[in-house]
Amino acid sequence: MGGAPEVLAGPLGGLTRVRAHGDPAAENLLVHGDNLEALARLRPRFDGAIRCAYLDPPYNTGRTFAEYADARAPAEWDAMMRPRLAALRPLLADDGAVFVEIDDTQLAPLTLLMDAVFGAHNRVSTITIVRSAPTGHKAINAGPVHVSDFLLVYAKDKKKWRYRPQVRVREGFDPAYSTWLEDPDAKPARWRFRPLRAAVAEALGHPTARAATRALGREAFVARVHAHALRKARHVVRFAQPRYEAIGQAARRVVDRSREAPERVFVLERDGRPPFIVRGGNRVLFLADKVREVGGAPAIVEPLTNVWDDVPFQGIAREGGVVFTRNKKPERLVARVLAMASDPGDWVVDPFLGSGTTAAVAHKMGRRWIGVESGEHLATLAEPRLRRVVDGVDPTGITAATGFSGGGGFVVAIP
Repeated sequence: MGGAPEVLAGPLGGLTRVRAHGDPAAENLLVHGDNLEALARLRPRFDGAIRCAYLDPPYNTGRTFAEYADARAPAEWDAMMRPRLAALRPLLADDGAVFVEIDDTQLAPLTLLMDAVFGAHNRVSTITIVRSAPTGHKAINAGPVHVSDFLLVYAKDKKKWRYRPQVRVREGFDPAYSTWLEDPDAKPARWRFRPLRAAVAEALGHPTARAATRALGREAFVARVHAHALRKARHVVRFAQPRYEAIGQAARRVVDRSREAPERVFVLERDGRPPFIVRGGNRVLFLADKVREVGGAPAIVEPLTNVWDDVPFQGIAREGGVVFTRNKKPERLVARVLAMASDPGDWVVDPFLGSGTTAAVAHKMGRRWIGVESGEHLATLAEPRLRRVVDGVDPTGITAATGFSGGGGFVVAIP
């Protein structure tokens, strides 16, 4: 758009509009300038408005990249980060959180720094992100091979922050789920159980699991068993011994009765919680409670832990249509962060935007976003990337998973 720069009025006051792309009513902000100054200029409008902040600051590796130098003395690195974290804090909503990714070079200093700014009592987690394998030139280094980053998670107020539970796909089948329940819709007193392998063999037209193994081969039959179990997960259960000392009095009484009549199924209904189902002193757990549709197929999922080894960094070199060697993060990684700590429509900020990953992911996930970058790659990488997102011509990253097909817009501004 032509003409002289215009100071943004109203809700985005404090910044100077340079140009815009897409929907003219869009509030998303791509800010080109020093992030410390930008964060200060954002305060009149955004104090207490940001639900999630993701920061991917310089790791202080001692190296120089095409886009920036990553070598500072420890005191200099602290002097760079401390005021920026302090400026970010008032922008966070009371139930907001900040995620800062780093490697082990500055992990300890950053932890102490965030303890000082946000309070050690507001530390939520330190997440280990496995980003590569112990191969290639890394494997010849003295000492353990470095293959991980770390994600420090702090709430503005841990008592008010709400974690949105996340799951991850389990690798392989859980062999503990080895029992077939014939009639899950019948009353529990009439439930009939038998081995899963026998039930699947029968479904495949074989008289026994041994006969199915001979006919199909062991690996092929096992694969068929697992696939059948996932498709019919309501029929598949496991038996697990409850921790007697950890359950309530009512549950203990049910367990005791179940041990006295091991062939019967006992059910304890509980308000606001799944029923406590016991047979032979053991809980009856359903595979269906762990199965979700992922990529159009059923898969076993498990609660997310603080070790993330399931987000590949390989193959992302041209994600978003930009090449940002050794500095770009996978869209799936940032998507997980935003899913943990925000809802559609929430504001997200990234003061070290780099090639635009956080803004691209936030846009595709229906969040409102602010990205700040001082380098020239804002104009050469981040802005063209975000234009492609808005125009619906970026098929990479999480586009297919979110079903995003374009729309929205953003304003490019300077402090």
